[in-house]
Amino acid sequence: MMFLVVRPCGSSSARIHHHHPTPPRSSRNVVVRCSVSSSVQEKEEKGTELDCSVSFPPIRAAKRVVLVRHGQSTWNAEGRIQGSSNFSVLTKKGESQAETSRQMLIDDHFDACFASPLARSKRTAEIIWGPHHEPIIPDYDFREIDLYSFQGLLKHEGKERFGSAFRQWQVDAANFNIDGHYPVRELWDRARSCWTKILAHDSRSVLVVAHNAVNQALVATAIGLGPEYFRTLLQSNCGVSVLDFIPRSEGGSPHICLNRLNQTPGSPIAGGKSGGREPSKRIILICNGSTQGNTEI
Repeated sequence: MMFLVVRPCGSSSARIHHHHPTPPRSSRNVVVRCSVSSSVQEKEEKGTELDCSVSFPPIRAAKRVVLVRHGQSTWNAEGRIQGSSNFSVLTKKGESQAETSRQMLIDDHFDACFASPLARSKRTAEIIWGPHHEPIIPDYDFREIDLYSFQGLLKHEGKERFGSAFRQWQVDAANFNIDGHYPVRELWDRARSCWTKILAHDSRSVLVVAHNAVNQALVATAIGLGPEYFRTLLQSNCGVSVLDFIPRSEGGSPHICLNRLNQTPGSPIAGGKSGGREPSKRIILICNGSTQGNTEI
């Protein structure tokens, strides 16, 4: 399945259309409109409602937030479930990916850098942040999703040991429960807390270096998507996503614009895997009618 995200430039609203390249087997039709207050105004789906409204604190000046996932780690390469564990480090390929991201962002000015303190993201942040004099801000809330008993297992071991729970993690992650926890729901709550910290920081342009799942949650909560959209917004190793926050003249929650989504040096619509997972859906961000005046902040 493919999603088309249509965002008119200069507007902070987006429409996400579920698009089937072949005729669907069911009559399911979903249209989500994300308003300037980052709440979902409409969802048309049989018998269900999406309530993922988020109210962000007001800001006094425009702020750009650039999200980067860490480079390839040793456990990525092994196909091992990392979660919030801190036993893997960047591979040589991962360090090279981080350097490529640094070059991609070399013309961007950043006032601050938040980073997950886990070794793989910490090292990625150090490479990208480079010669900046301001220290990186480590924050444990930017760690990867907590996966409890799954952490450290190879994918096939998770399937063998946990059976139906592992299957639910794959097909219905929002309702996946392990060790008495709902990891994806917890992650969405944590992402909202992260946004409060980012927006409260006295900066105009912020770099955040973190992980696949938490970066997904940050993008999703910003544009008003709930945890059922987990894995729709997969972040590649060192993939870059950009969100712009614009203050309202009357105060209140800022306008939010998703400007880039998982940008990498390769094709923007190339297929691929993330941590060994094939995405079940793909999102393409379409910018409609850009001009210099409405793409700069």
